[in-house]
Amino acid sequence: MRVALHSAIEGFFKSKPPYTNTELLRHVRKAASLGFRCYQIGPLWSFPEIDAKELKRTLNRCSLEANVHIGGLYDAEKFAATDSEYERVQKEIHRGIELCEAISSRLVSFHPPFFATQKPKDSRLLSKARIRFSKLVSEQVETASAIGVKMALESFCYSPFVFSDLHDFMQFISRFSSNKLGVLLETGHLFNAGFSLDEAISMFKDRLLDIHIHDAKVEKDFAEATHLPIGMGNIDFVHLLSQFCRVGYDGWLTLEINGNERQIIESRLVLERLLAKTL
Repeated sequence: MRVALHSAIEGFFKSKPPYTNTELLRHVRKAASLGFRCYQIGPLWSFPEIDAKELKRTLNRCSLEANVHIGGLYDAEKFAATDSEYERVQKEIHRGIELCEAISSRLVSFHPPFFATQKPKDSRLLSKARIRFSKLVSEQVETASAIGVKMALESFCYSPFVFSDLHDFMQFISRFSSNKLGVLLETGHLFNAGFSLDEAISMFKDRLLDIHIHDAKVEKDFAEATHLPIGMGNIDFVHLLSQFCRVGYDGWLTLEINGNERQIIESRLVLERLLAKTL
């Protein structure tokens, strides 16, 4: 396992999105200078104008391996009800696939739909959102697979998202070939929502393509209780890493914290020390 850095970390750019291409390239170089060798570009909405050729040159010069994270895209209600929103999401996912091809990445990840208002969902609207999402994923996994890119769906499986629990999420994932669609395990948010990380790891073990890793607490305000530097929450990382080893996961641990440079470095070092003891 290797510790990667998620690019759009709050507090690190010292500015607010959308970020310029120049800021992205600066962050790539900074990530390399901090000792990272793996780098996740995203969420894409934070970077509306990426110069893919220049990005690839910079990644190569910095000896950084990269993948692409499209991130959160849409309100499930609009996605279900309007063709324009469906087409917008379709274009954004396709943009992520094209960026993968341009920078020689083999993985692109994205969120399932969510209801932005968080109001009780009409069952018919929920059903339509899920049907349209299934159609969209079916289209895009074939597009990605044709150029050797795998897709990973981030494991948001609770309200306000369209999946109700781990089993519901896994049932959807299982409709697709494991060679084309896998799981981006979102550890902090699942922990915050009260899910068993052991159960999630066991359930997704044959589909794990990436891990978003950050500390978290079990509190109602997820914005304050997630994306914490390692050691500032309640996750038992010794146990968590042992569970990844148990199922044979050997991919990225993509650090996705809101923190300053010191906290980012310390979080990486903590994870690497634990990995050295665990492996």
